[in-house]
Amino acid sequence: MVIGLGQIRHWVKSSLLAIVAGASAFFIVAGLAQEKSASPDAAPVTSASPASPPAQQPGFIDAFTRWMQQGAAGFQTNMKKAQEHLSTLGNQAREATKDATGAVVGLPNARVVNAREQCALAQNGAPDCQAAAVTLCRGKGFQTGKVLDTQSEQKCKSARFLLEGRTPTNTECPTHMFVTRAVCQ
Repeated sequence: MVIGLGQIRHWVKSSLLAIVAGASAFFIVAGLAQEKSASPDAAPVTSASPASPPAQQPGFIDAFTRWMQQGAAGFQTNMKKAQEHLSTLGNQAREATKDATGAVVGLPNARVVNAREQCALAQNGAPDCQAAAVTLCRGKGFQTGKVLDTQSEQKCKSARFLLEGRTPTNTECPTHMFVTRAVCQ
């Protein structure tokens, strides 16, 4: 299941509203409880001047609300940045694919061939996969070829090392290289 940016925004807003509503209900109930617990014999306070509105003092709810709004704004900013970064990476990948496809298509009579041809060992002991690519392409009716992808495998002559509980040596399990894809012309 893929979660979209709109779903995340909806979830964050819903969560913020639920938290603010819960905190508000808590403080309203706490305020009512304080009013009921006030002593009935306390004298009312009178003043000669009309009551001035109290100065705005930020309380817990105000601070908590600001903190949640700043967190949500930061989250949205980070999500937008991530979305832009992924979009940029997608565009770069698309351009690289176009370039690679153009290079292969630009070769006259070129085809990508999927097959499997073992790379023979050269005089220095390294696998010669270019010769294997040419052999693979000639087997498919082309003149020449270049390696696109290879695969390596270990082929063991026996399983004696398993019974002895040790790792195999290179002579018991030599590594073989195979050309699996080639560009043939």
